[in-house]
Amino acid sequence: MPVLKHVLLATLFLVPGTPETIQQPSTADLFFLLGDWEVERINSPGLPEERRRHGTLSCRETLDAQYIRCQYVIPRIDALPSRDDVYFNYNPIYERFESLWLSSTWPIKVLMHGSVTVEADTVVLRHSAEFPIENGVMEFVRGELHYDATTDSFERRTHIRTSEYAPGDWRHHMTEVARKVSGPPQPMQQN
Repeated sequence: MPVLKHVLLATLFLVPGTPETIQQPSTADLFFLLGDWEVERINSPGLPEERRRHGTLSCRETLDAQYIRCQYVIPRIDALPSRDDVYFNYNPIYERFESLWLSSTWPIKVLMHGSVTVEADTVVLRHSAEFPIENGVMEFVRGELHYDATTDSFERRTHIRTSEYAPGDWRHHMTEVARKVSGPPQPMQQN
């Protein structure tokens, strides 16, 4: 069986442009997040109300490396900084990657679930969530985080819609660009 695994991995890297779902996923597949980052968060990108803020992100292993805890601090004008705590993991019971988002500016805990694919030097985390907000309205969130191992950076895009929008009317809520400033560059995980 080990020979077959190496043949499959060799095939993965010989076929350019073919994304592969990780065969034996684990929280370690997200270890590229570990370290300290500079972050630019762009809310409502491309719209007149676009806001750009610069902040920091710090990610560490927690709970015996079963989770990665990431803490954002994004300064705001005339207000306390926005603080987000995010817990990333792979849940082997549900067979999916998860992220739990807690924010100082949003009272709802958001549990997102999704998958990770690898293509050459890029890891892509795709995840989504849905939850009630108020007055019977549901919010739907989908996001993609693209990590580039060659630059040790990532871009995360989030789109939202509510049950009040027309079906398929997704709005680009936020783009986040992050560059690692300390911590070891993370090698690509190969399971």
